[in-house]
Amino acid sequence: MEIKTSDKFCIITPLSQNLSGIGVKKLLEEILANRKFKIGLDMSYVNECDIDFIDMLTQIGNIGLFNVTSDVFALFSIMNIDKKVELFVSEMDFKADKHQLLNRKFCIV
Repeated sequence: MEIKTSDKFCIITPLSQNLSGIGVKKLLEEILANRKFKIGLDMSYVNECDIDFIDMLTQIGNIGLFNVTSDVFALFSIMNIDKKVELFVSEMDFKADKHQLLNRKFCIV
């Protein structure tokens, strides 16, 4: 796990391809330890995640995710995680708080 901090932000990059079990517990510890910063997760290495990670995201709530792979993004959309966390395209967008990914679902009434 790689951690970068600055005056306002803490960027955590999980280096594992699969976020589950012990990896999620370590990630949660790092998030709670750096709670005073605006926390962003760089998901560029992550290809899979399990229900432990999804539960952690729903409990924490105010966290930014960026560089999310398409498979993980589809899972977040199905599980409505995209409504509970902030999804961004890149780290620069996260830091600038611009270009948030919004997954809108429309229906004809």
